[in-house]
Amino acid sequence: MADLAVLAVLLARLSPFAGLTAVVGAVPFVVLGIRHRTRAIVVAFVVAVVLVFLLAGFNAATQVLVMAVFGGLIGRGMQLGWSTRRLLTTAVGYGWVLVASLTVGFLWVFAGLRELNLDALRVQWKGVAKGLDAIGLDSVVSFVDPRIESMIDHWYLTVPVLQLAISVFVAGMIIRVGRPVAARVQRAFGERPSPPPSVDALAARLAPATGLTVITGPNGIGKSTLLRVIADRVGDRGRMGGTAIIGQRPESQVVGVRVGDDLVWGLEAPPNDDDCSRALELVGLGGFEHRETSSLSGGELQRLALASAALRRPALVLSDESTAMIDPHGRATVLAILRRLADDGATVIHVSHLDGDRAVGDRVIELGPAT
Repeated sequence: MADLAVLAVLLARLSPFAGLTAVVGAVPFVVLGIRHRTRAIVVAFVVAVVLVFLLAGFNAATQVLVMAVFGGLIGRGMQLGWSTRRLLTTAVGYGWVLVASLTVGFLWVFAGLRELNLDALRVQWKGVAKGLDAIGLDSVVSFVDPRIESMIDHWYLTVPVLQLAISVFVAGMIIRVGRPVAARVQRAFGERPSPPPSVDALAARLAPATGLTVITGPNGIGKSTLLRVIADRVGDRGRMGGTAIIGQRPESQVVGVRVGDDLVWGLEAPPNDDDCSRALELVGLGGFEHRETSSLSGGELQRLALASAALRRPALVLSDESTAMIDPHGRATVLAILRRLADDGATVIHVSHLDGDRAVGDRVIELGPAT
């Protein structure tokens, strides 16, 4: 779609109808606005601006800005079912303010370029005036000439006014041309799918959930990102009664030389020995207090992380692929401990790409492109 917008700008240089470039080039952005989220429009805009700037310079890049703003707004409005009047007023309102502000600001900052363009306008008008004089319309020249000069002198007012008129025309033409094109695209590719909820919205639903929730889905779908959002939303990591996080690689969670030291690491008021022993017994590591952590297997290290979590009596336990790097026996043990923590009142959210982990959950959420 970005390439189509660039193509429209380049072809306009070979056409006597270059003024309609913004209308034709905006149609791809209309389609993007109807069928995709805002980020797709932004990416297409950036790609188109870079390409057309390299191929045709700054003025062409500003044309793409107009295409993206007006086309994207109109496409999004069409997707929401807005009336033609609302489409026009919204596109003109936002688009004109943005484009006019950027144009005036740019001309204000780059005074040399501004004077060059204003001088070019004077020269163009003088050429037109000579032609009018030649055909006996000198009275028209006498009437228009001082007004043209006043408009140039007050360019900071003239530019927004002219762009307002142009914006109304361009927005109206984009609606007229873009609506039938978008309708054909919809018929060809089907209706735009409903956008998936944001990660933050899904995190808001999961954070207060009770019991044990298992989140599955293919690698790279965003399961770990979801857990990080939940952890940031809830806070209180590692504190008594707060949030406990169990990671995928058990060796990366160990900081103490001995099991007993690692168990209470970071606590301002360490629990008594009896509480520590019960936490270790819960995970099958009874009597390991004085063992060196370097002598533990991967499964034992993972159980140590769970013992550390259980010792803090967390309200929320976030397990990020904690069963992925251990053998089947160790995996079954870890799942049983997560189940025990949930039964004791903690909210447990366990992320896994292993189908066998589903059985332990009170509920299972499978993430995918349409989740």
